Amino acid sequence: MYKEELQIIKQLDNGNLYADILLIEEMFRYSDMRQSHLRIVYNNKGEVCGYLPVAYYYRTSHGDNILSYIASMPNSPPVSPTYTPGAENILKNIAQPYFDSDVIADFPFTQQHMTASLYALPLKQYWQSLSASRKKDLRRKLKKAEHFSIQAGNLEDIRIAWQWMQQIWDQRDGRFGSTPYDQYLETTLSWLKVLDKSHRVELKIDKYMLDNKMVGINCCAIHCYNNQYHCDDYLTWYDQDKASGLGISSTINNFTNPKLAGYRYNLSNPGLYGNTQAGHQYKWDIIPEPLRLTQSVIDIS
Repeated sequence: MYKEELQIIKQLDNGNLYADILLIEEMFRYSDMRQSHLRIVYNNKGEVCGYLPVAYYYRTSHGDNILSYIASMPNSPPVSPTYTPGAENILKNIAQPYFDSDVIADFPFTQQHMTASLYALPLKQYWQSLSASRKKDLRRKLKKAEHFSIQAGNLEDIRIAWQWMQQIWDQRDGRFGSTPYDQYLETTLSWLKVLDKSHRVELKIDKYMLDNKMVGINCCAIHCYNNQYHCDDYLTWYDQDKASGLGISSTINNFTNPKLAGYRYNLSNPGLYGNTQAGHQYKWDIIPEPLRLTQSVIDIS
């Protein structure tokens, strides 16, 4: 970015996570994004009133580029990107093919779609929203999880746990197309390091132990946006042989954690327009429809 752009980011910094200059600089390092740049908007007085980091990732059926907010792309680690200051002043005037999804924004020009998010709540209240068959299935998984102990983990533990996620992706013939596995791991770790360095987020890394050995790990990022606390569930990697079902049990552990009561818990986008991403059906299943929150979608073709 240019010196003038860096100054604008500092000038409009409102204290939210995605207004941090460190995160924005990190977004521009994503190798799969094409022509990354900072889009800036001015008011009638010629004063800067918003900016948005954008780039090209998708293409239309005719081969035209589709513009997107960098943090919303599937190859980037962010689970629930929150918009940069004044982004709505740019988005409402977009006049080219554009696609973006964000679980936070409720601008009047966006559509709202259900997503895998809910407000953290007590376990008893959660059970009341489930069908009898779903209760039976989840109780079985939680019973199995009682054998695990939980310790505080760190980024190095995440690196060690990567081998398990890679095995799962191999079974699915990959998850991110041409993106090399090692590149995805390093991008994820780099992003988490920047989050930690920003001091605007609390990384909650839970290391699941069995017989004094790590068998899985879960990483969440806790931050505040527009006076609402969010718990973004970034990843759960685990040994399939020793910790099968940990993705579901760790999710329930998170959104029923009394310390997170009232926080918006975001399990990421399982799919849009009736399509569910491979391996993400459990996100719909674990959060019953009456509890699901919405995300915004901007789709300009």
